[in-house]
Amino acid sequence: MRSLRGRGVEMVKIVAVLCACVLVSGCATIRFPSVYKVEGKEVKDFKELDDDKALKLVTLIYNVKHEVWEEGIARSIALEQYINLLAKRKSKYIRSSGIFSVTYDKVKLASWTDDDLYKLCDSLEPKTSAYYVDAAPELSDIQNAERIMYLTALNAVEAELKNRNSKRTAFALAGNILIGALSIAMAMI
Repeated sequence: MRSLRGRGVEMVKIVAVLCACVLVSGCATIRFPSVYKVEGKEVKDFKELDDDKALKLVTLIYNVKHEVWEEGIARSIALEQYINLLAKRKSKYIRSSGIFSVTYDKVKLASWTDDDLYKLCDSLEPKTSAYYVDAAPELSDIQNAERIMYLTALNAVEAELKNRNSKRTAFALAGNILIGALSIAMAMI
């Protein structure tokens, strides 16, 4: 069983990640970036992009060069999320585009340890803050693809940590209820 101090340190890390996400994206509950810029035009929501621009955006993310491990991880996370969004469109144009045959390393954040997720978050946060939303109108398409890639990956990591925290809280609550029920049962014997 973990010590109380270990839980406190873990909670401080989770709060720090949530604060970083709030500062970077404006809202910790946002799953994707709030502005997409493709061909010089800004769009608030990915689903507002027509099929051609949506494909172009995913292609731009696919073509982002990655030199260090966190960039490759961020690229893979973003590709997975946006290719899944494209698949939901069920457009013949998108199906015939060949986008579903692109190869990239898939990332399963659920299999990562908490420490690895925190390290990834710490590595992505400075890259994400370099593309803060206020700078979005001045970015080129490639810079915007990088911004979207980093924001999407950071939000995916934050969502995974939040999910784990919710599960831990539920297990702790269930454990406390079970201990309470056993205590009452033992008292009645």
